[in-house]
Amino acid sequence: MNHSEREEKLRKQRDAWYAALGRFVVEFEHVCNQMNTCIIFVLSGNSLRSQNLVQAVLAEFTADPLLSSFRAVVGELRKGDDYEMRILDNVSKRVQNLIERRNDVIHRTWFIEYWGPKDTEFSKAPSLKFKKSKRGAEPKYLELTAEELGDLSKEAFELHNIIFRISGCLSLGRPFSKNFRLEKDGTVRLP
Repeated sequence: MNHSEREEKLRKQRDAWYAALGRFVVEFEHVCNQMNTCIIFVLSGNSLRSQNLVQAVLAEFTADPLLSSFRAVVGELRKGDDYEMRILDNVSKRVQNLIERRNDVIHRTWFIEYWGPKDTEFSKAPSLKFKKSKRGAEPKYLELTAEELGDLSKEAFELHNIIFRISGCLSLGRPFSKNFRLEKDGTVRLP
C-alpha cells in the first residue's frame, strides 16, 4: 500500500467513524425526546391542560431521570397487567443499557488518526478514560469500529420506535399486546 492509498483508507475510516458517532448521538437523543414526549402526551391526556407545565418540569432532565419518570408514568397506567409490565421492564432495561453504553462512549477521549506511520488498518478507534478506585485512577481502554457504533444506533432507533408506539397505545387506550411481540428471551419487538 503506497502513501496515497494509505491516506485515502485512513480518511474513509475516519469519516465513517465520525459519521457513526454522530448518528449514535442523534439517535440516542431521539430516544430521550420520545420518552419526554410520551410523558407529556400521557399527562396532557389525563387532565393536565398545559404541555408547557410538564415541559418545565422535564426541561433539564438527563437520560437517567427521564427514564425513571417514563417508567413510573407508564407503570402507573399499566400496573396490574403482567404482560404490559414485562414489556415496560424490557424496554426500560434496554434503554438503561443504552444510557450506560452512551455514557461510556461519549465520556472518554477518542484517539482518531493516532495510528503509527506503518499502520495500515484503521477500522478500530482507540479510546481511554480513567475511573477512580481505591487504588487511584485506573485506565479503561475501549476500541470501537464504525460498525459497532452503527449497532448502537440501530438499537437506539428501534427503542425510539418502540417508545413512540407505547406513547400511541397510552394516548389511544390500546393494549400493548396487539402492538408488540415478546421474543422467547423477553425482548420486545414491533410486529
